[in-house]
Amino acid sequence: MNLVTDDWLPIIDKSNTSKLISLNELFQQPNEWIDLVLLPHERVSVMRFLICLTQTALDGPVDADDWDDALGLIPNAVLDYLKNGKGKDSFNLYDAKKPFLQIADLKPGTADGNPSVTKLDSTFATGVNSTLFDHPAISPLAGSSQERFLSDDRLVISMLTFLNFSASGTQSAAKWKGKLITHNNGALDAPCVNQNMLHTFIRKESVIKTIHANLLDKEKVDDYFGEKKWGLPIWESMPTKPDDQVALINAKETYLGRLIPLSRFCKLIPNSSEFIYCNGIDYSTKPKKKTDSKQVYTDFKPEPSATVMLGKDDKYYLLRAGNIQPWREIPAISSKREKNSFGGALCLSNICSTESVDIMVLGQLRDSKNVAKILDLVESNLNISPALFAKANRGIYEKNIGDCEKRASVLFRAIEKYRVVTDDDWKNLVKRKSQGKSSEIDRKKYEIFKNKAICHYWTLLEKQRHLLMQYIDLLGTEFDKERAEAKAKWRRAIRSAVRETYQTLCSQNTPRQVRAYVAGWAILCTKQKK
Repeated sequence: MNLVTDDWLPIIDKSNTSKLISLNELFQQPNEWIDLVLLPHERVSVMRFLICLTQTALDGPVDADDWDDALGLIPNAVLDYLKNGKGKDSFNLYDAKKPFLQIADLKPGTADGNPSVTKLDSTFATGVNSTLFDHPAISPLAGSSQERFLSDDRLVISMLTFLNFSASGTQSAAKWKGKLITHNNGALDAPCVNQNMLHTFIRKESVIKTIHANLLDKEKVDDYFGEKKWGLPIWESMPTKPDDQVALINAKETYLGRLIPLSRFCKLIPNSSEFIYCNGIDYSTKPKKKTDSKQVYTDFKPEPSATVMLGKDDKYYLLRAGNIQPWREIPAISSKREKNSFGGALCLSNICSTESVDIMVLGQLRDSKNVAKILDLVESNLNISPALFAKANRGIYEKNIGDCEKRASVLFRAIEKYRVVTDDDWKNLVKRKSQGKSSEIDRKKYEIFKNKAICHYWTLLEKQRHLLMQYIDLLGTEFDKERAEAKAKWRRAIRSAVRETYQTLCSQNTPRQVRAYVAGWAILCTKQKK
């Protein structure tokens, strides 16, 4: 499997047909390919690889003017690099001397056997992961088992994703240059998974234009990462031994080096369903299991695609996957990040503030108690209006979301009142909570109930987000009447979402349910009058 000439990249062409193509084909027909066909965390990993490859081939862009001209240069530059560049021999998955992103002389660390290559695919229902993303793992016959398999094209995608999103904790053991890298070395999170961070990329009408839109020029890299931090792609500066300081510094501290992290040292075995791997390069400063590395710029540097937020304590944190949908965080996502400050992905600095832009917000949600367990994948496609590039308008958008959150709080209290009246066990749980006597199980049940209770409300509002954007787009214009009407429509949509959610979740089929419904409705009406 050679990434340059063999088909491995899942893509959609102009006729809306899905197929696999090689790197050569991608850049030989740049206008043919519309989008990648990948899961969110896979898309992040492959985008980082394509960006790194393109910026290496261009050795730039140098500055903003060079970035404008780079689009037309990308195809020939990359094709020439793949044929004649320094890394031309680095893209063969099973090469004896330079296997793609692998340590050629990595050896098994124990005699207990090697792990299956299916470990590279975090969506497989193995270990603590459920069948959420792996329905074929559900066997129709009790007690039967299904052999797990990864084709070479899936191995490329899975290995890239594994290196970017591998969770902290116990890893396998391996030997390299006589040194045993044991399974209990306390491996850290790979760079893209720390804190369940969300990644933002600009989306354009073709894959090549999407890659171009997300490139950073050397001036921006010098500004954000420091001088002489451009670096080399990992395949041009692979470590030759565990303590190869030159290669390690390039991998950890430079822009190109970090785009393809070697968070785990791997070696695929040809014609085998097993592989060798162990803990690789540490990209974080603190182990997850001891103390979470939370403070951006203090504990770690943010990735180029991350969104940095200013907390109430005036410290910087990452926008992360969780219960809050990305559209509610658009003010943070759409703001342009200054050096060592808060703001969205660095690629947004390429966008003209008078043009709208489509973005992808991608990520992975893990269990807070078991970081190796994937709970969900996040993919949100949003359009950022030019109005949101103005700080004042972002503030108004944020205020409106804050108003929605206040309504959500009142709505939950009303729904909770309904359940207290209809469910004695829940009444006792709420009583224990108010007295500070709730158990861990109580707290978990309460949190699950709260999230489910208002999920319908936020889904309804998301469907009406265009009304909020109509109002935002009219800010600062002379269309006072239209602006007032747009604002009124959005306010009605909020009230309608509150009523519909309450009516959907709180039935009235028995006298007790009717009494509960009236008690909860009284809370809604009282708050609305205030």
